[in-house]
Amino acid sequence: MRTGKGEAVDAFRVVLAVTLLTAGAAHAQGTPKAPPPPAPPPASTNVTPATVSAPTKSAAAGITSYDAAAQAAQARPPLLVLDLEARGGGVPEAQAATINVVRGLRDLDVFQVLSADDVRQLLALERTRQLSGTKGESALGELGKALGANNAVVGSVTRAGGKYQVEIRLLDASTQRVLNQKTLGPVSSVTEIASALPGLSQELVAPLLKDQQGYLLVRTREEGAEVLVDDTLIGSTPQKTAVALSRGLHRVQIRKDGFIAQTRSVRIEPNQTRVEDVDLVPSPDYAAAYRDKNSRLRIGAWVFTGVAVLAIGATIWLEVDIHNQYNNEFYPYQQWLVGAAGGTQTKPPNVANNPTASANWDACTANGVKYCTTQANNSKNSIQTLQWIAAGTAVVGLAATGVAVWLWVSGKDPNRYTDLVAGVGPTPHGGMAFALAGHF
Repeated sequence: MRTGKGEAVDAFRVVLAVTLLTAGAAHAQGTPKAPPPPAPPPASTNVTPATVSAPTKSAAAGITSYDAAAQAAQARPPLLVLDLEARGGGVPEAQAATINVVRGLRDLDVFQVLSADDVRQLLALERTRQLSGTKGESALGELGKALGANNAVVGSVTRAGGKYQVEIRLLDASTQRVLNQKTLGPVSSVTEIASALPGLSQELVAPLLKDQQGYLLVRTREEGAEVLVDDTLIGSTPQKTAVALSRGLHRVQIRKDGFIAQTRSVRIEPNQTRVEDVDLVPSPDYAAAYRDKNSRLRIGAWVFTGVAVLAIGATIWLEVDIHNQYNNEFYPYQQWLVGAAGGTQTKPPNVANNPTASANWDACTANGVKYCTTQANNSKNSIQTLQWIAAGTAVVGLAATGVAVWLWVSGKDPNRYTDLVAGVGPTPHGGMAFALAGHF
């Protein structure tokens, strides 16, 4: 956290920088010009009407394109980036950090970003132009635009104990008030600074763009792919809702283990939703492993589906057999014994109407009670055995059905990536090249 004294120093740096830049511009304007070289003798002034022509369509188109570009540039507010202060002797690191801050803000493509180094080069260019007497557009125009910046970015790079800490602040140039502040570190290498600082600088100017937000929605058929915007993870696929982003260019990366990461620049416009459809291409190793795994799952699904069908079919067949044995054998034996015990043996209608049951009833009548009792017990034992077997096949059928359903649901199409894989292969000249293989 910066103290009031630190903020006063930042404000003084901004005022001093603008004062020095203005003084440099005034000095460049006041530099005497070298005398121009003597003009050559005038050529013949006889000009025929045929030598004067109207502007061509291509020239007009060029003027129109230039005007459009100029208007687009004017629509971007100027933003001044001062050199980051080196603390602890890290001057080269501070210079590199300043370059990365400028790069990040320019990649946003929203502001006219002018660094202190740019101002020094413009002043040197203007001074050289005036000393040489060269005619042309003055560099002071661009400098004047930069000096009209309402905001400035300042900061510092501190090196202590072999580690670096970067602090950047966004200031209101008129009130010298800190609008936003970001800190990076401690980190151990300049590479980490170069990687993180561009995205951090874009987050720094978010207060200036809070009223100019758009939305981004990334769509891909791969689930669980990470979505990064300006090197910051914002979610994973599938995205349920669009993500709010500040206006300007953003670097979007979609990555997933086993796939070639896709990176692209996306322009976000205020109050608009940008939809990005991304096709992630798998590596050959991932595609082969995916095919092998899901082929095994698919084979298992078919096997357990077959087991489930056989087991359920066997259960149904056993239940039918149990029903037939009961009606054809056990029931007529039982009813005959009941009638014999009661003294009245009248053949029931359902037995009389069933030829097999009626024959078993008649066999009991011919052979007596002992025979009928033995046959009834045998039929009873057979039915109980079949019932136990039917219960077992029913359990097997239900279990196989559950496993088959799980395998069908969890397993994917083994040929999903058969038609498209990515890889790196040798070229005819001995180098290596990225390649896609498949049917398009």
